[in-house]
Amino acid sequence: MKKLLKSKATKLALAATGVMGSASAFAADHSEAINAAVTDGSANYGLIVTGVITVAAIGFALGMIASKLRN
Repeated sequence: MKKLLKSKATKLALAATGVMGSASAFAADHSEAINAAVTDGSANYGLIVTGVITVAAIGFALGMIASKLRN
């Protein structure tokens, strides 16, 4: 019985190794899509930083104007 289980386990391990090896051979190359997403993300990040700095500058300028008008 032990010999039969060992034989089946060996065959199963060999089949699993073959399936995993062939699956990686058919994997699609997504590097171009990833690079495009990184480029888009970098552009969006730059726009967000510019927008935050602009809003802060406008808020500061309006605060300065309001404080000068109170005096």
